[in-house]
Amino acid sequence: MKKTTLVLLLACTVLAGLSARGQSEPSGAAGDYTLTIGLPVEGGLCEAPFYIAIEKGFYDEEGLKWKEFKMDPGTAMNHLTNGTIDVTNNLLATLIQPIANGLDIKIPLALHTGCVKVLVRPDSPIRSPLDLKGKKIGVPSLNSSTKVIPSRVLASLGLKIDGPGADVEWIIYPSAELPLALERGLVDAIGSGDPAASIIENEGKARVIINNATDDNLKNEFCCVTPVRSAAIVEHPKEVAKFLRAIQKASRWVQENPDEAARIITEKKYIAGEVAVNAQVLKTFNYRASVSQALSAIERNARELQQIGIVASDLDVDALVKNTFYSVPGVPDSLF
Repeated sequence: MKKTTLVLLLACTVLAGLSARGQSEPSGAAGDYTLTIGLPVEGGLCEAPFYIAIEKGFYDEEGLKWKEFKMDPGTAMNHLTNGTIDVTNNLLATLIQPIANGLDIKIPLALHTGCVKVLVRPDSPIRSPLDLKGKKIGVPSLNSSTKVIPSRVLASLGLKIDGPGADVEWIIYPSAELPLALERGLVDAIGSGDPAASIIENEGKARVIINNATDDNLKNEFCCVTPVRSAAIVEHPKEVAKFLRAIQKASRWVQENPDEAARIITEKKYIAGEVAVNAQVLKTFNYRASVSQALSAIERNARELQQIGIVASDLDVDALVKNTFYSVPGVPDSLF
């Protein structure tokens, strides 16, 4: 009986120890963590590499355990902050101000150039960005990339973009209503992203005045990046690295096969529109996903947004760049 009791006590002690160790281990132990990838409910061409990574098996090729989380427009940063997702795609122009205000994310990779346009009616007398002085510009929000990027262009031309005595007036409309507002003359121009911008342009309903894919000052700047939850980089760096390498492979595939990429993501209903139009737009982007370009784009955006008053004049830009950019070990600068 004594021996039996002793064995039982030892067994209970061992089990208790195992239980305690199991509770103390992080839920995502090395190699066992499932990375959550946030994607919009209605996808766009900016997310093309995310969809191609699924269809061409690049996530699986890297050995990444992953799951997808569908988000409503404009909610990505909330989901990163509360831990619902680990990674996503976002336009950098919309992130600098939230980061300056305390948003805790890291940006380890820039995806591509292009994707934002300012359009006017076909019969508009507006022929250049300078002609927008004194005009009304429709945008979906004051922090949208379709407002921030045109603001940088107009400021570089000497126009005052906000505040008392501003040279332009920004009018808020839901994205879906912007083309109608332009058509009815409620605004003189609208800021829109692709493929929506290219669709109304191809339909003959608008003419492009600003295009960051071709503008001399912006065409080489990467506008879309992959924000990552800071805790995910600290706790699961290998999984984040696998994700980033898969996205680099998918980005290269899109860059080299834009027609086929457009066919796949359109026919699979990841995005709306027509294959030919989506292919045309993809060819204007530069999908050369790069680590160093992320650093360059963060610094340039932060400095220019400070110069035009979108972020505070006392912002320590160097500190913001240092705290935001992160080069994940095991991820090459680029595959090109």
